Amino acid sequence: MVREVVAEVWRLFRARFWRVLVTVAILLAPLELGVALLDPDSSSLAHGGWWVWVAASASVTVLAYPWVMGALVHDVAMGDRTPVHAYRRTGSKLPDLMASALVTTIGILAGTIALIIPGLFLLARWALVVPLIVLDGDSWRAALSRSNDLVRGRTWSVAGIFVLLTVIGFALAVVPAGIGYALGNVLGAWLAALAIDTVLVAFYAFAPFVLHRRFTD
Repeated sequence: MVREVVAEVWRLFRARFWRVLVTVAILLAPLELGVALLDPDSSSLAHGGWWVWVAASASVTVLAYPWVMGALVHDVAMGDRTPVHAYRRTGSKLPDLMASALVTTIGILAGTIALIIPGLFLLARWALVVPLIVLDGDSWRAALSRSNDLVRGRTWSVAGIFVLLTVIGFALAVVPAGIGYALGNVLGAWLAALAIDTVLVAFYAFAPFVLHRRFTD
């Protein structure tokens, strides 16, 4: 299963690259620029500036990323007219997407800090949350429970899919991100963040979509 799912995610990424790029840029480009401008070493953010940067980065992770992934899932499943239309169609799901993102981020992060294996376990068990919310209309609590049930018995295969996609994603983003960081300025940091976002957000949206289609059909 791992090979087939990764191949399908790669096919979707190649076929929809420009669509993904526009979808990611609409929401994340201005937000990532704001985070890049909040340089923790800036004198304007002295005395607690690092915590301001951490709070801004965490907000993007919990608030923006779930909506982008929800829009990508809806777009690939429903064939929305435009990326903006995909955002509009998923706007009503945003509270559930954010709540699920908060719970899963805390759970996976805590599991990873304690020991990597629990973090991978939770990542796999909650892998289908976004498509269950966006496509099936589940609440965030129902999506967490149902995703856990659907993945049970296939946990480590699903975990392997995300590990492999993460490695591939960083390999794809390393050159553009490296060029961006080499510039040594805000523009470079912004471009590097967008390169990483485009690849990994797409992979983490398309993989749950493919798995959802396999496990619920």
